[in-house]
Amino acid sequence: MKKLTDNQKAVVSGTNRKALLLSICVGAFALIVYLIPSPIDPKPFRFDKPPPKLEGPLAPNFNLQKARKLFEGKVAGPESFAVDKNGKIYTGGSDGKIWGFQSGQIQLVAITGKNHSNCGSFELEPVCGRPKGMKVDKGGNLIVADAYLGLLKVSLPAGNIQVLIPNNKGLGGVPFKFLNGLDMSEDDVVYFTDSSTKWDRRHHKYEVIETNNYGRLFEYDLKTGRSKVLLSELYLASGVALSSDESYLLVSEMSVCRIQKYYLKGPKVGKSELLLDNLPGYPDNIRLNSRGNFYVGLASVRYEGSGVTKPFLDVVAPFPAVKRFVAKVLPFWVYSIFLPKHSMLLEITGDGAILGSHHDPTADVLSGISEGFQYLDKVYIGHFASTFIGEISVNDL
Repeated sequence: MKKLTDNQKAVVSGTNRKALLLSICVGAFALIVYLIPSPIDPKPFRFDKPPPKLEGPLAPNFNLQKARKLFEGKVAGPESFAVDKNGKIYTGGSDGKIWGFQSGQIQLVAITGKNHSNCGSFELEPVCGRPKGMKVDKGGNLIVADAYLGLLKVSLPAGNIQVLIPNNKGLGGVPFKFLNGLDMSEDDVVYFTDSSTKWDRRHHKYEVIETNNYGRLFEYDLKTGRSKVLLSELYLASGVALSSDESYLLVSEMSVCRIQKYYLKGPKVGKSELLLDNLPGYPDNIRLNSRGNFYVGLASVRYEGSGVTKPFLDVVAPFPAVKRFVAKVLPFWVYSIFLPKHSMLLEITGDGAILGSHHDPTADVLSGISEGFQYLDKVYIGHFASTFIGEISVNDL
């Protein structure tokens, strides 16, 4: 057998040393990652059905690409809407500002938290506030669920703010952590959600991947101040909407792609039941439309073919160890890589039928849908990461 030369021996020795060093580094990195505590404490969750196919009422179209962009660059993260008796529409932004717009003009109405030049940043969001669900009451005041500051009453047009229930007080002996959706009856009874008792809005991606049922649904009477917890143990409780006859309301469970129905009147009063599950996305706000049906905004989509094998969250949901690891090593911005470029707005009935869906299948115009809010012959579209308000004619849907 031919012997190695001294130069060849040196090359082999150097290669072995590099391989050994690489192995040590990889092992050390793995040990460090293992020892780092995970920020989440997930539970296993399995979707009972495969993601739905985009067919029938879910068949793709380009309806949402007809949307106009209103006030682009003037608003930050407009998510939910309300309208007063004069037709002025209100929305809240990720910088804590509440805006009113009408006839092509927009004006600042109020700021729920501190006014700072860096409002809208991750660090200052709890300080600046984050107005989310809102509705105008019989007295003309804007009732707002602020993710950080609590249930608020904003006088219009002055913009003075009264805190009705602060987050640190909460309800049922438990503070609010992430107030989200809101609707109101004709006699000023407010229904609103707290998405989590653990994570605030900034960390909602942890709430999604953790898949824990820490959400709640509340009732608050503006006239008497009486309040109660209607539902608990919800999975990231988000949007809430009353039916046209106010006999029931719908509440979305975003992290598990389903919608619950809660009865306010009739033989099932005080009871809830699953209305829809295995939705083609993660449901956010729900709004009643002029046909007596509901628009459901999907914050992101989940359907057959929307992932390499299956949607990312479907893959990791049953495995707490995998979810802990993912939360350790991936910064928040990386999570967006796993989100398909497709936006969708559903129309559903109170009986759980999906009547139709409206798409931007490439997310060229609308990157996502938090809410579809109809006023007269227009539907206004918001999203928590948008820099404009979408507007589309009802006839285009």
